Amino acid sequence: MDPQTLRREFLRHGVRSAGELARSAKVSQPSISRALGKLSGSLVRIGRGRAARYGLANPIGELGSVWPLYVIGADGAPEQIGRLHSLLGGKYWLEGRAWPTLFDEAFEDSIFPDLPWFLDDYRPQGFLGRAFARKHAVALGQQPGPAGWSARAVIEAMLRFGDDFPGAFVLGRDALAAAMSAEPPSVGCGGRGRQYPRLAKLALRGDLVGSSAGGEQPKFVASVRDAEGDRPVIVKFSPPMTGDAGRRWADLLYAEYTAGRVLAAGGYEVSRSEIIDAGGCRFLEVERFDRTRNGGRLPVISLRALAAALLDGVAVPWPASAERLRENGWLGLEQASRLSSVWEFGKLIANTDMHGGNTSLVFNPTKPVCLAPIYDMLPMAYRPDSFGRVQGVSQEQLSACASAPPGREHDMAASFWADLAASGMVSKGFRAIARAHAKALSLP
Repeated sequence: MDPQTLRREFLRHGVRSAGELARSAKVSQPSISRALGKLSGSLVRIGRGRAARYGLANPIGELGSVWPLYVIGADGAPEQIGRLHSLLGGKYWLEGRAWPTLFDEAFEDSIFPDLPWFLDDYRPQGFLGRAFARKHAVALGQQPGPAGWSARAVIEAMLRFGDDFPGAFVLGRDALAAAMSAEPPSVGCGGRGRQYPRLAKLALRGDLVGSSAGGEQPKFVASVRDAEGDRPVIVKFSPPMTGDAGRRWADLLYAEYTAGRVLAAGGYEVSRSEIIDAGGCRFLEVERFDRTRNGGRLPVISLRALAAALLDGVAVPWPASAERLRENGWLGLEQASRLSSVWEFGKLIANTDMHGGNTSLVFNPTKPVCLAPIYDMLPMAYRPDSFGRVQGVSQEQLSACASAPPGREHDMAASFWADLAASGMVSKGFRAIARAHAKALSLP
């Protein structure tokens, strides 16, 4: 069997055993062994003995075909947890079993048919992801829109520019060196009113990329200096509040801040946040839960990435996902119940954007994992439409409130809407919406 025939076989299947190659070529296994020996420079052996399988290295330009995969810990220290191999046929093999949760039953052989699922959140996405793609597209030989980027393009982006992606995974030594020295814009606590409008302009121009955290709301990352040191934050901001759309987005940012306070009072884990009005815009500053003050990181993976790989890829409501995760040992009963409860609260505050990317889990080497702090919890049913128009009270959303049974989520939602109805931080029109919802949640 000649090397080119073998190469075509690997291109079709990615990974094959010697027996599979022999049956496909209708030759003896000794013949296959001799043919494999001729590919020793690029042959990748997976496993030992009779269970061994083989693939061919698939280099990405001058970056090679195998790279160390690190996790940066909460203390800022990196740990190598394996080596990622790029194989012909679009497959990836993670050599090393330091983190069993990355494999589970679906990937017991450590071979992934595309981008490894736990790196799927590293695909550039959302406002910051598009800015990242525009900035680096030419260097990566990609289109400026990241939606069509292949796994190979994402891997190259991680290797060359992956110093401040969300979460804690870092691929390759160069990216690790950059990550260990990366410093987001530093802002003094008292200077945020001056600096945030400037940073917002830079973000809108695409000059301030930072993390490629998802989400369509304009945002930037920074580090705020206070009495306790530097704290990493992500800052969302509204358009100028002089227009209807800008005013509504400002209302929604305050609503997100209010939802966080209500959930925290109810015993849920929520990142600390603060509202700052400056330069005619509103800023919602939220402490990053995937970063620590001492340069550490937490391995956060979205529910969307986990579900796509291990829950049949079906987009289901959070309660159904929570039950599946509990059954499979990924979440304990208390954590699964919390995810379902947050979903119910979100429905009652008109959050129509509770997809799998808007909740995440903090991973451990072994099961169970735990929920990340709640984020992006706001009444998205009332966001401006694509033309910048805003709407008044939604009868559909009011009906959902009116039919809600009494309980913890009902009480928290009632508190949320009552707080907004009484707040001078939101517009008159949005206070009217809040009063209508508060009234709909009033129990007889």
